[in-house]
Amino acid sequence: MRVCTLAFFLAFAFARLAFAQTSEQGRGCSTEAYLETLKRQDPGFEERSLKTQQAVQQHIRQRPAGQAMQQATITIPVVFHVVYKSGSENISEAQVRSQLEVLNQDFRRLNADTTNTPDYFQPFAADTRIEFCLAIVDPTGNPTTGITRTQTTKESFSYFSDQIKSSANGGVDAWDTRLYLNIWIGNLGNSSIGYASSPDASPGRDGVVLHYRTVGAAPHNNSLWAYNQGRTATHEVGHWLGLKHIWGNGMTCNDSDDIDDTPNQFTQTDGCPDGIEVSCDNGPYGNMWQNYMDYSDDACMSLFTKGQAAYMQAILESARGYMFASTACTGELRSRFSTAQPQDTLLAPGDQVQFIGSFSGFKPTQWLWQFEGGTPASSTEQNPTVRYSRPGRYSVTLTTSNKSSSHTLTKEAYIYVTSDKVKVYPNPAKGYLIVEQVARQQIQLVELLNRHGQVLLREQVAERVIRLEVQHLPAGIYLLRTTSTNGTAVTKVSIVK
Repeated sequence: MRVCTLAFFLAFAFARLAFAQTSEQGRGCSTEAYLETLKRQDPGFEERSLKTQQAVQQHIRQRPAGQAMQQATITIPVVFHVVYKSGSENISEAQVRSQLEVLNQDFRRLNADTTNTPDYFQPFAADTRIEFCLAIVDPTGNPTTGITRTQTTKESFSYFSDQIKSSANGGVDAWDTRLYLNIWIGNLGNSSIGYASSPDASPGRDGVVLHYRTVGAAPHNNSLWAYNQGRTATHEVGHWLGLKHIWGNGMTCNDSDDIDDTPNQFTQTDGCPDGIEVSCDNGPYGNMWQNYMDYSDDACMSLFTKGQAAYMQAILESARGYMFASTACTGELRSRFSTAQPQDTLLAPGDQVQFIGSFSGFKPTQWLWQFEGGTPASSTEQNPTVRYSRPGRYSVTLTTSNKSSSHTLTKEAYIYVTSDKVKVYPNPAKGYLIVEQVARQQIQLVELLNRHGQVLLREQVAERVIRLEVQHLPAGIYLLRTTSTNGTAVTKVSIVK
């Protein structure tokens, strides 16, 4: 009996020591460092980030006055990838489902500890109207539990190599990131408990990574440390939806997290403060260390703000807008299609184009295509090839079906078969001229000249359809000169008043 008691005491003491050491080290979110790595490794990352910020701000500005957030609830399909070496890392399905429950409670403000939000911060706390569901269909259209399990030889994974997201490197490849939030669970060693991509990451690297000991809450998570209530996932999914740490990017009062209703804060909060902590002249109530985007212990976190909720919703309406098309949690069949090459929707007479049929939801067993103006006019192949002989704009329709459902998608005027010559209209023109390029030719420069040969308008061409404003020019006869990959061409045009 003494031996058992001693063994229990030593095990408990060791666990307490590990808990204390981890608490002293702080939360250890590696998202900022990970994003810096993406900047170095992905040349287009920063440009995409800038465009995302612009799109988000535009969405927020366009909301009706007084409406901070949309009223509809957004549901995000999730797949959890458990990557393990030892048995303890291969966490149970119950623990994974516990994590999903924590996410839904925290994002909908249904968490039991909302009462821990101080009275002075309660008016800022928000139901984000964002929910999460476990996928029931995989990218190939087969049923799934929404949990994958992969045994690895890796002792641990790091944000720098990001190998947990690669089957070739001991991890598992992402499922289609347009349809799923991928959450990888594995051993991140002692340096990190989680990290996330931003909305601007390349598809293969998009998602959230969690240390297996942070997943879910009691009784399913029995790790004796400060991060055992599932709030690491809440924090990292906040990053995945565009949120920054509440204090900004560094230890300064001169930066921001870009959210108006989070108090300006000097730096992170570690542990669990006893009361108000003031920094950056943010009194009388001080730092919002109860916010999920701080570094506080799991037990001390309890809220997102209305501003954070509005920002995440704007991300879902712009950079992650594709999530609305996902049927991964319902299995509902949806037809999808494209051409083998994006430019194949612009054709010359006699050209052939290959169509690529795809879908979301449970896989179809039948494909039925209809091609207006095409030969053949219909097909039951998944990826048919069609020839178009006459100029015109033609619709394409795909119907997919299986034993339980069917879905039809039509894209009007999807295929444009051009004539042999550049099209200029209206002619005579009153306020504007339209110039449409033809297939197999790229116009680079458009110029409008008067009868003396003087250039009155000159435009570099970036689009297939060019609009020239001519309402300021006097009535008369002009020459439209186009410079293209086929040389120079001149068309006589008339402007009337």
